[in-house]
Amino acid sequence: MPEHSLLTQLLELPNVRVIDYDLISRECLHVTIESTLAAAVCPNCHQLSQATHGHAEQQLIRDLAIWQRRCWLRYRPRRFQCANCQTTFGERVVWREAEFVYTQRYERAVYERARREPIRQIAQQEQLSEEIVHGIFARWAKKT
Repeated sequence: MPEHSLLTQLLELPNVRVIDYDLISRECLHVTIESTLAAAVCPNCHQLSQATHGHAEQQLIRDLAIWQRRCWLRYRPRRFQCANCQTTFGERVVWREAEFVYTQRYERAVYERARREPIRQIAQQEQLSEEIVHGIFARWAKKT
């Protein structure tokens, strides 16, 4: 797949390159990304691993809007096998917490808005449930 270097620069996510994108509708964009890192740290023994062991399932991760379109990142985290302890593990990225389907910057933007605007309004505009907006707000309130 070709790399889209301009879109990669505009996306501004660390250690990521854009390899494809699809305009899903006038309001929605999917951007396919991949990691540019050659290695990952084993969570078990903390040794550096370069031995890839396939990919996890593709994930759709909500990010900030691009060109006034809601944006989802299509991402397939790589799996690694540690040469030291033989543990197989998934790639971790700094721009997203593993268990959530939003980038950290998207969550932070929702949190900042929720400090000033009604949760119902944000939920409507972002096409999220009020429970999700409230959950993001509560998580980020604990962090700050």
